[in-house]
Order: sequence, then C-alpha cells, then structure tokens
Amino acid sequence: MKIFSYLFAAVVVTAITACSRPLNSEEIYQKVASGVVLIVNDYYYSVTLPTGEELYFTDVDDEGRVSGLTDDAGEAYAHSNVATGTGFFITTDGQIMTNHHVARPEVSESNVKLFLRGVKKVIKSSYQERINELTRQFHAYAGQDAMQAQIYQRYQAYQRALESVDDMDMSESDIHIHSKLYVVYNNQHVLSYDDMAPCDFVAVANDGVDLAIIQLDDGTTPEDAHVFSLRDEAADKPLTLDQKLYMIGFNRGFTIGKTSSGEVQSQIYSGNVTQRGDGESILYSIPSLHGSSGSPVVNEYGFLVAVNYAGYDGTQGFNYGIPSKKIRQFLQEY
Repeated sequence: MKIFSYLFAAVVVTAITACSRPLNSEEIYQKVASGVVLIVNDYYYSVTLPTGEELYFTDVDDEGRVSGLTDDAGEAYAHSNVATGTGFFITTDGQIMTNHHVARPEVSESNVKLFLRGVKKVIKSSYQERINELTRQFHAYAGQDAMQAQIYQRYQAYQRALESVDDMDMSESDIHIHSKLYVVYNNQHVLSYDDMAPCDFVAVANDGVDLAIIQLDDGTTPEDAHVFSLRDEAADKPLTLDQKLYMIGFNRGFTIGKTSSGEVQSQIYSGNVTQRGDGESILYSIPSLHGSSGSPVVNEYGFLVAVNYAGYDGTQGFNYGIPSKKIRQFLQEY
C-alpha cells in the first residue's frame, strides 16, 4: 500500500507539471532512462529428498534431464546460471519493479516431476557405486577384522538405503531456488560484481501475473534516478489501436548494453499498439530480445502503461506487456 500511495502522489504532481504536447524518442529517453536498471540474477536450484539428502542443479529440460547435478552447494554456486533482465524504480527507497521470471526463474512443475523420477536412478546409481567401493575395501583389508567390521556396517547401511529408494515418495521433495540479485544503473561503468548494487527479493504478484518487486539493499534510490508513475486511474483509459509506445530496456544484457567507453547503457525502442487490449495483456509492435523482460513501456508523455514480459513466438517484432490495470492491482495488494 505504501508503494501505491507514493505512485498516486507522483501521478498528481506529474499531472500538474507534465508537458501538454507528446514527447519524441529523445525526450522520452532523457526523461525516464535514469530510472531503468539492468538486473543480474545469479542462481541455481536445490531439491531436498525424502531421505533428507540435498542435491543441487542448474536446470531441468523438457525431458527431465538435469544440468549441473551435484551434492556440493559450493560446486553448484560456482557453476550457477547468470541471467539478465530489466527493471525500473517505483519508489524513492530503492524498490524496483520487474517480471517474476526475472527475479525468480522457475523450472516447470512437469519437468520437475520428470526430474524427480530420474533422481531415483541417480541415487540408486550413486549408492551402488559406494557399495561396490566398500566391497573392494572389504577385500583389501583381508585379515584385519576390526576394519572389515566397520566397512561391513557401512556396506549394510548403503544396502538398506538402496533397497528403500524404490519406495521413496518423491512428491515429498522440496524444490528451492538460490539466487543473488544485483542491479546496474544506466550509464554505469561495470568491471565486476563489486561494481553492482546488491538487491533482495521482496514480493511477487498473485494469480500468475508476471510481476515482482526487488529492493536495493541500502534502501535508497539514487537521487538522479527517475521514479516511474502510473497515469491517474480516473484518466487511465484503454490504449487505442496504433497508439505510440516506447520501451526502455537492456536487450541482451551486457552484450548490447556495454558501450565502447565501458558504460552499460539502455536502449529505447518504439512501436504501436497492434491489438485491442483484453485487460490481461497488451500487444505492441516494439522489437525486443532476451534481457528486455521487465522493461517499462511508457506512452508519449512518459507515463508507465505496461511492463514488457513476453515475445510472440517466431518474431522479435511483436511483444506483450502487462497493462497498468494489473500493475495498479499488484501495488494495491502489496
């Protein structure tokens, strides 16, 4: 509710001082780009099995195949995924809006179920390898009764564990994501993680709406950063066909954003509304690439009207945004 109250106040002030004429691309960029940030998410997953054993991995594909499976958390972090997206400031105390899938990348439930079935095979194979190794050790210590007795106890424990694997109820396994979030400001020089601002995950929208809020650890939005505002709800009319829109974001993250001078710089793209909105999403002809998820979409006066979240399969020229109605609802609930 604090965020919504702030945004409402910002709307009133902005409405009073706003230009009466539409702004061009350069003017839009100069007005709002300082409030757009590049989000860097360093993450991996873990699964706690019914046995209490914890395994770590970086991804699961549609066939249930696991990438980077290990029982060592340190190794998982060393080989973690690094994904980038876009966000933008919505308060003066360091709160940033973005997509849920940028802040908390999730593996699909169906893929996880396939993975968990495959985990049984992995566990059985692991236990069998240990049993085989203990068998070799047992024979290597022939004549040393005390040592063989210890080895045999361990052998029996692994044998019992192996026999119990098939009876495991994998539905009791818990999946967790481990992530470290950072942001890079527009026009900032970045050489390493030490140059990035650390963030914490704050909230996610309900009902499957792809929105989330993260916050700078120091709790302070830079003084020169633009804070985005929604249009006044009373004047928040549906967008019209062919209406001009602008999106500011970090397509391809550092790949395109890194300039020859070493600064990381956002890009602005324009397009038009191409389909009548259904209240759930907006379709527009603004081109984008991976990394633009979470980008603010503004109208010709610089007001936030949508958050970019998905592209249309097979083309880069049509993309979807979450409309202001859904954004406002999220902020009111939060």
